[in-house]
Amino acid sequence: MTASVRAMVPVQIVPSMIGAGTTIPEPDTANGEVAWVSGGTYAAGDERTSNGAIWLCRQAHNARTALPEADPVYWLRSRSTARMAMFDDYTSTKARATGSLTVVVNPGFFNAIRVYGAEGDSCAITVRETPGGVIAKQQTFDLFAQAAGFYELLFTVLPKVEQVGLEDLPVLPGAEVTITVTAAASGAVAIGDIKIGDWRSLTGDGDWGGAEYGSRSERKTYTYREYAKDGTYTQVKRPGSRDVSCSIKLPAEQAVYADAVLGEIADVAVPFEASNLPRYGYLNTLGFVTGSIGPDSYGIATLSLNIKGNI
Repeated sequence: MTASVRAMVPVQIVPSMIGAGTTIPEPDTANGEVAWVSGGTYAAGDERTSNGAIWLCRQAHNARTALPEADPVYWLRSRSTARMAMFDDYTSTKARATGSLTVVVNPGFFNAIRVYGAEGDSCAITVRETPGGVIAKQQTFDLFAQAAGFYELLFTVLPKVEQVGLEDLPVLPGAEVTITVTAAASGAVAIGDIKIGDWRSLTGDGDWGGAEYGSRSERKTYTYREYAKDGTYTQVKRPGSRDVSCSIKLPAEQAVYADAVLGEIADVAVPFEASNLPRYGYLNTLGFVTGSIGPDSYGIATLSLNIKGNI
């Protein structure tokens, strides 16, 4: 395995970063979203959109002018809007469309992009130096894995690609990112989650070390069954996730840096890679990273990591 253990420190995407050309509107009236209006009349249970979130009315009221996010007695945050569902950490809450879906983001400083849970035939990612400006990097990805051989191509269903992305991007403080997912014949398209940020190595300078053999990945499902008294059951289908655990050997003097990175990502769901080799792709996930560090000897430390995958 290689010394590529790393986590992405993501940029927090807010509604003001979403640019012109994004095809998911807010509110998304086609999917039942309704915008909050100052001074309106609302009944308990009403839902309204404001600043990228859907808010649930807690008690009937009228003529109030405070935004829902500043009026907690009357409004409770329910979930992200369809437009912002692509940035809420969950790959299972997806922005959906037919034929094509485009999102344009102006995120500030970053060096990498990851797109999770995309559905369709292909996903194109374009990074421009400025909004509408010169293309700095561009790539189109198939959303189905390549067939292992001729038999698989003809007789098996190709698995979906879980994630695609770009990295090693130039530093462009005014950059614009455009992500477009397309499907033939007006087929269904979707994006689960988008992470834009800065990769940080957990092995310091990466000269040696890396995830040790013995690393583990655990597929988890949150599907559950509700049993009746006669033994029959109803199965409630829920998304799954991937938990990862691994250990890293690193120079003792670089342990402080690794600890600092853990501090940066302690409360944030982040892309994590235990290895950049395709055959170890099952050791990569999106989730919350926790870890412990201890000295093995005068010059060597061990970093033990646990990553709780998100649905």
